[in-house]
Amino acid sequence: MKYIIKNIKIIYILFFISLSSLANDVIPVDIIADEMQWNDDKKVAYAIGNALATQGDKKISANKLVVHLDNEANNNEIILIEAEGNVIFTNKKEIATGKNAKYDFIKNNIIIEDTVTLKKDDNIMKGELLIMDLNTGVSQITSDKNSDKVKMRFLPKKVNNNDE
Repeated sequence: MKYIIKNIKIIYILFFISLSSLANDVIPVDIIADEMQWNDDKKVAYAIGNALATQGDKKISANKLVVHLDNEANNNEIILIEAEGNVIFTNKKEIATGKNAKYDFIKNNIIIEDTVTLKKDDNIMKGELLIMDLNTGVSQITSDKNSDKVKMRFLPKKVNNNDE
């Protein structure tokens, strides 16, 4: 019975998040997982097992997503998603992977840590820490270990010479 009540609360919250975002022309966030839990006092939702959050063309998946709502306002706005284990973030142009991430909806950025890979087209960057500014499209990848270097591979596109 507690499991059903928790799921009803989550559905209720997601429904009102969708309604409030439609009223403000904001793209809703859809979340699915094997199991969900809700902490009403902390305004935190837990999506556990095959968790996926989607907003427009942006998706973040992981073993577990911790979704934080704005405590200050009563608008059910998501301000932060923490992703734990096997993180995959995608948008129109890029795919980023790592072990843990923080997707900040206020700053519109994502920070991915631990064994990070960023792919754009056929180009690949690898390191330990990735900061993606989703406003500017600028991504920075670093290594926090002294012995490891950041690695990049650029694959040039073939030029078609038959146009001459």
